[in-house]
Amino acid sequence: MRLKSQSWRLWGSALGLAGALVAGDAALAAEDTIIVARPADADSMDTHRVSTTISLQAMTQVYGNMVHMDADANIVGGLAESVSVSEDGKTYTFNMRPGGVKCHDGTVFDAAAAKWNFDRVTDPDVASPNASSYGEVTGTRIEGDSLIVELAAPYSALLAFLSGPLAHFMCPSTIQGEDVNPVGTGPWKFVSWDRNNEIVYERFDDHVNFHPMIDNPGAPHMQNLIYKTISEGPARMAALRTGEVTFAEPSLQDAAEMKDDPEYIVYTSPHSGQQAYIAFAHKIPPFDDPRARRAVGYAVDRNTFANIAFEGLVEATNCPIAPGLFGEDQEKCAEWGTAYDPDKAMALLAELGYGPDNPLEIIMSVSTLQGWDESHIIMQQQLAEVGIEAEMEVRQFAAWVDHMSVVNDQTEGKPVMWTMGMSGMDSDYLVFLWQRPGYASGGIDDPVLDQMLRDQRALQGEARRAKLLEIQKFLLENAYEIPTWSPGWFWLQASKSNVKGFKQVHMVTPIFNDVTIEE
Repeated sequence: MRLKSQSWRLWGSALGLAGALVAGDAALAAEDTIIVARPADADSMDTHRVSTTISLQAMTQVYGNMVHMDADANIVGGLAESVSVSEDGKTYTFNMRPGGVKCHDGTVFDAAAAKWNFDRVTDPDVASPNASSYGEVTGTRIEGDSLIVELAAPYSALLAFLSGPLAHFMCPSTIQGEDVNPVGTGPWKFVSWDRNNEIVYERFDDHVNFHPMIDNPGAPHMQNLIYKTISEGPARMAALRTGEVTFAEPSLQDAAEMKDDPEYIVYTSPHSGQQAYIAFAHKIPPFDDPRARRAVGYAVDRNTFANIAFEGLVEATNCPIAPGLFGEDQEKCAEWGTAYDPDKAMALLAELGYGPDNPLEIIMSVSTLQGWDESHIIMQQQLAEVGIEAEMEVRQFAAWVDHMSVVNDQTEGKPVMWTMGMSGMDSDYLVFLWQRPGYASGGIDDPVLDQMLRDQRALQGEARRAKLLEIQKFLLENAYEIPTWSPGWFWLQASKSNVKGFKQVHMVTPIFNDVTIEE
């Protein structure tokens, strides 16, 4: 089976092709089978070549991680029993489990298999979209049962990254030339894939769980797992209500209707790592002045976005780092940033020469997504209340990236504010966003910030936490980023209330090991 990959996207997968339940599927929804209805199909099962959310959720079921992250963001063992880091932060020693971990095909995942993964994902010829997240790997070698990974520079985010869905480790037998035949150590064995219809898995009876957020120490309770592509939201919900599927991804409206209905359970994702925010083309006046940027921060009410646009299913946030990630501190961020205060917004605008007779005219550049669309309308209204007239420009995501990559480098023209979101296993994504050139050319050309971003990569523990707080203070006091809500996209699941044990762990990773279905 040859599976083609697609390029990565910042906030998940694109819309998939239409799928529909076919005759006989109801019979599959037996006591031993979990059926999950999704709006789109995966791109590939080659974890080194894709990074779309919809693909990662499918691969999670098959593959394993070298390490795992617990609910408090601590790193614990996975395929590697333990890890040690040299004092200079450049050498990582992964002590593999004695005898290795059994793969689905009877082979063993050991130090050699781990080395194969590191070498392949960082091979320029593979052109992995995830390669840079492994740091500057200069070499790997095996010593006994351990894998040694050498880096050119310290990279404190490596272990957090390795615990997430972007760093699944395949058993080497997965790749046969250009063919991909998924083989892993995960709880589910790959059986078949009917493109744009369904992916079928069966329980791996020899699975041993190492993830601290999963209760079941061995194989899943259920026998089969099926990912079913149903692109239309009403069709997914109908399939859930009739019992033809076990889980379905609801719209915000559906979730709002079901969350107080005892017949259903709506699952959010408190460990999503997702962070939505407002930013600016900060080279164009008056947004080259922090007072103008802070005025926007005082003008918008993030609680309104969370409670109205997102039906109370998300939380307003104060930090540039997403809730639950290392270095996040909502109380300190609230001290440094802005909160809803229209009077302060108008006072700052007045200092800049704007008022009722001279409103600030800007462009609000956004991409379309449920919840975000409603938030943007509210945002536009709140800005108008303080004297900022925002002309909304809406583009599809890819077109938005291309457009803002040009606008963010401009130094004159109509002022532009924009909204976006980021997700990850570690707060190091601040480097991706804000170090020049930054995401969509939005990076900040400031030597102090640049040094802090580089410094945090070379630090560990409390020293790194302190540096991350310095970075957030800089971003918030200068209002380069106005945090809004978390999570933001692809985080909802729903089931009937007789389904027990479902979890979504870090980065909206669905876990079915503990799932049972009561009669």
